[in-house]
Amino acid sequence: KPISVVKSVLHRNDCSTVEHDKSVNTSNQYWCDWAPFDTSNGPDLLGTLDLCYLISYAVAMFLSGHLADRMNLRLYLSAGMILSGIFTIAFGLGYFFKIHSFAFYVIIQVFGGIFQATGWPGVVACVGNWFGKGKRGLIMGIWNAHTSVGNILGSFIAGAFVEENWGLSFVVPGIIIGVVGILVFLFLVPHPSDVNCKLPDHSDTHLAPSMSINTANTE
Repeated sequence: KPISVVKSVLHRNDCSTVEHDKSVNTSNQYWCDWAPFDTSNGPDLLGTLDLCYLISYAVAMFLSGHLADRMNLRLYLSAGMILSGIFTIAFGLGYFFKIHSFAFYVIIQVFGGIFQATGWPGVVACVGNWFGKGKRGLIMGIWNAHTSVGNILGSFIAGAFVEENWGLSFVVPGIIIGVVGILVFLFLVPHPSDVNCKLPDHSDTHLAPSMSINTANTE
C-alpha cells in the first residue's frame, strides 16, 4: 500500500504549489520530483514498478502454495512476513540514502512481490487445518476483512509521513510487518494436533440433511 500513497510525491503533477527556498533551482518543471521519476515519463516508470511487483507476485503464487503444503507454516509465514518487512523498509531507505537508481527500486519491488506471495496460501492452509468444511466459509469471510482493514491502515500510516518524509511511509509499515512476523513465529500454532486439540471435521457429512431434503422433493 505505501507505494500507491508515495507516488504522489515521487512524481507530482504540479511543482508550482510546492514550498521551497529561494536557493532551489526551479527552472526544471520537475524540480520537486524524486529522481529517477523527475522526468516526463515518471508516471511510466512508476507504472513499471507496479508491473514488476504484480508479475513477481503472480509468478511466486504458483510456487508459494506448494511450499506452504510442504513446510512448517509457522516458519513459512513468519519468514515471509519478516522478509516482506525488510524489503518494504529497503524501499524507504532510498530516501535516507539518496538512492536514485531505477534498478534499485525495481529489484525491491520484485523481491517484495515474491515474499508477499507467501501470505495468502500460507494463511489459507493454516485456516483449513483448524476449521472444518462446515465453518470454513464463515471463518474465511471474517478473515478476508483484512484486505479492507489493511488498505485503510496502510493508507493512514503511509499518509502520515508522505509529505514530510516519504521514506518513513515505507519504514514504519515495514517495521510493523516485521514485528508481526516475529509474533507469528512465537505464537502461531499451525495445526490442532500440535497442541493436542480435537481435529476439525473435514468430511461432507454436514451436507447430508440438505441433500436428503432435495432427494425427498424430487421423488
